Amino acid sequence: KDAWELGRQFVDIQYANKLGTGAFGVVYLGQIDAEKLPKSSERSLIQLSSLKLNNGYIAVKMLHESGDKLAEIDFLQEIELMKCIGYHERLVNMIAAVTESLPHLLITEYCSNGDLLSYLKERRELMLELPANADYSLVDQSMIITQEQQLQFAIQIAYGLEYLSGRGFLHRDIAARNILVDSRNGCKIGDFGLCRRVQQEQELYLSRGGRLPIKWMSPEALRRYEMSTASDVWSYGILLFEIITLGGSPYPNWAPSEILPRLEAGERMDRPDNCPDAVSK
Repeated sequence: KDAWELGRQFVDIQYANKLGTGAFGVVYLGQIDAEKLPKSSERSLIQLSSLKLNNGYIAVKMLHESGDKLAEIDFLQEIELMKCIGYHERLVNMIAAVTESLPHLLITEYCSNGDLLSYLKERRELMLELPANADYSLVDQSMIITQEQQLQFAIQIAYGLEYLSGRGFLHRDIAARNILVDSRNGCKIGDFGLCRRVQQEQELYLSRGGRLPIKWMSPEALRRYEMSTASDVWSYGILLFEIITLGGSPYPNWAPSEILPRLEAGERMDRPDNCPDAVSK
């Protein structure tokens, strides 16, 4: 029996508490008893202890009811891929899956502070409302982001990305919306729906196109659908822009159709006003 498979009766899904929704699926808050999980060498003790620390709270991803056969195949592929990735503290790790009956469920760690993009935007709004001479000690500290914290986010995500590439995986969708923030304000890479494994002999992955995040893609990915570790690093650079601007949209004032020609002509985004020298280099 598959060590990741969990009986549906052990998963308590809180349908009133939707954590997110995407093109193909929806994510709900759920709860499981860590003691009920099948014993598995793949599921690390760290994962189980983090589950207990979280009071058994989990994120449960499932397809929309309107999902077609292709979406179902992709979803099962995502589950199989997550079994191979292994545990890392800077990834949103898989805890279990339900695949022997419908609807299929992917059960992952729950990150209580939501996605990084919303997290940054929420704090930017509050910080913009503060007067220039505001006494920061009187403000809710969890809503203030310092440059040191921004750097911490960048380093944490880099660790996760380094681990993925070391294991031969391309994420292909590195962006603030796909980074989740846990209860200790730590960043974890999530959403492995576009993730692919690259064979040892071929460093490149040729995409079939489909839904692609244009603003986060490298020129070679846009031009030829070529994906590599280098294109994940390019996306990481765009993610740094999002972190520094507290959720700003990349390529402000560039039309999507202009992005590839302007990049190929050597143009780049302007450096954000508050960007430290070390980061812009």
